[in-house]
Amino acid sequence: MLRGMHLTAIGDGNMLLEPTDGLDPSSPDEYIAELTEVLQSEGAHTLMYDLKQVPLIDQVYYTWLVYLNNLCRLTNVELIIVNIRTTVAFSLAMSLKQPPPFKCSLDVDRARQGITITLK
Repeated sequence: MLRGMHLTAIGDGNMLLEPTDGLDPSSPDEYIAELTEVLQSEGAHTLMYDLKQVPLIDQVYYTWLVYLNNLCRLTNVELIIVNIRTTVAFSLAMSLKQPPPFKCSLDVDRARQGITITLK
């Protein structure tokens, strides 16, 4: 387990990232080396980021998600945001000036089936 996140291989090159209370989205550089190493050692092609326990996405957290998306793209891994709460999605959509660079899915099962939404 990386500090602030729980990473689980869930088969077929899919990894599930569940953030914990220890995650510091204001310091994304602290996670790059270890996260890249885990994704590569597991042969991941998809990283599913579970927002089920995240009550709010502010500008700092959104910047973290964009940063993580960029890291994933550099390592040829697709980032899919899963389990985002409706109220969180709505408040995020109201604050964005452009579509997010990552895909979203209702839950992990749908993401594994390739059912995703690209916000435009």
